[in-house]
Amino acid sequence: MRACSLVLLFHLLPPSLPADVYVGPDPAAALFRRDRIPIDTDTMRELSRHLTDLARREMPQEPVQLRATAQLLAIAVRLDPANRPAREIDKALREERPVDPFEGDINAPLRQAWGIADWLVDPEAGETGGRLGHQIIDALAVINPRSPLAKLHDSEGEADRWQNVVQPLAAYRRSPEPEKAPDPPQPEPPPIERPPILLRQASTQTPLFLYDKDLRRHLRLVTLQMQVEELAQPDPFTFSLLPAIESPDIDSARNEARKLLEKSWPNLPIRHIARISTGEERYASKNEQAISGPAALLMHAALTGKQLRSDVIFVGELTPDGNLTRPRQSWDYLRALRVAGGGRLLVPPDFEPELRAMIALEDPAFFLRWEVLIVSSLEVALSLAAVNGDPEGLAVTSALYTELREVSRNKDVGQLCVNAKVRERLAEIVSKAPFHYSARMLLAQGNAAERPTRVEREVAARILRSAVEPLSGIVRPPLSQLSVKRLITTGEASGAEIERFAKFISPKERDLVKEAREIAQLAEALGRGK
Repeated sequence: MRACSLVLLFHLLPPSLPADVYVGPDPAAALFRRDRIPIDTDTMRELSRHLTDLARREMPQEPVQLRATAQLLAIAVRLDPANRPAREIDKALREERPVDPFEGDINAPLRQAWGIADWLVDPEAGETGGRLGHQIIDALAVINPRSPLAKLHDSEGEADRWQNVVQPLAAYRRSPEPEKAPDPPQPEPPPIERPPILLRQASTQTPLFLYDKDLRRHLRLVTLQMQVEELAQPDPFTFSLLPAIESPDIDSARNEARKLLEKSWPNLPIRHIARISTGEERYASKNEQAISGPAALLMHAALTGKQLRSDVIFVGELTPDGNLTRPRQSWDYLRALRVAGGGRLLVPPDFEPELRAMIALEDPAFFLRWEVLIVSSLEVALSLAAVNGDPEGLAVTSALYTELREVSRNKDVGQLCVNAKVRERLAEIVSKAPFHYSARMLLAQGNAAERPTRVEREVAARILRSAVEPLSGIVRPPLSQLSVKRLITTGEASGAEIERFAKFISPKERDLVKEAREIAQLAEALGRGK
């Protein structure tokens, strides 16, 4: 009965004007924040598909219906940027080409869309959820005005919700152009100068979490291989990951890298993309936006033509203002570096607390395996990562550091750091290169007054969070699906990791240790109580 009513409604609508025109939504304008929508990714894709189906409905070609279609497609593409059918419909309508009509029961996607929109406008869905719900209702109230839920339409707020995304209704009426004298020919605008791609292949290293083919996650030092390729579409220079992965974090990483590069090159190259490969294993979501710094470094190298050193490891994430910061998983990444061979390690200033912890953890040899340099910007990181890029002062100090590294082979690092001649060399390095953190920490190791014996509270929290992180895998499934062995072994493993580091944590921070122990003990207790 509903289907008949909807079809009858379409036939009863007034005939369309002959000059109506479709104006597509602006894909670059902000519609809503995907990361704040209170629905999961699968539901986003499902809702995007329903709205795309509704955009194929049979309808009179009049302004109000054309604008509703533009609203549906804008939401569909924002919910699922990979929704190719929605983009194709938008392109066809812009080019005034026919669109294949929806062949099923149009009421099926209509009911689903109404149901989700009704839930989103509930106050419990939050401000962003409510905004999305009302945006959906703006379109549904036009194509299905007889629905009982059409009363939810907030007409007063509609203009604000669609500002700069979908044009006002008047834009969908094409007025006849008045006759006028031809304009005088305008001079050709000067061509936009864009920098060339000077380096199409480069690589750097960074620690990352990866998924193997069985979706098992593990942490390792990764060589990122960049290959710059040409594109058909005139999009600005950006990057993508191989194996392919898309997520809000990757989108944000792309935006931060682009904004930072635009500070040096306002008009980035177009029709080029940096394909960055992590090998056969896929970038894990736990990394969040940690790829932003290494990706920007590789893209910067492509635009400057600077070859990168093979022994450099760069750990840094871009902030919205273009600065470098430590990734959220910095302690885990440092764990991977502790068991790696060594080289030149570039990190941002806020990574220093974790690095100081290496002395407290009785691992001063870390600073002989790794020449740790503090970098305050991507430009500095590129200079120190590039072949022959060291400033004159650092070139001298690096030679001194390399000499010390060779002298220290098979020797006790603690004894080496109290040697007067060694300390003289280390002090010389620090005076010429204050950002040479390895030399600074080796000096601290040899000075009992400066040597840290306990990790700082913020580092203790990161260590303990990493220790109990495996327990998160046993809180997701129902208790009935967990084996006794898994509960006990996971709890024991986390407990052992906590105890391994507890002696390095100050008594003032015992509250953190106590809470971590209770979490691990709860898992063991659940296992023994099953």
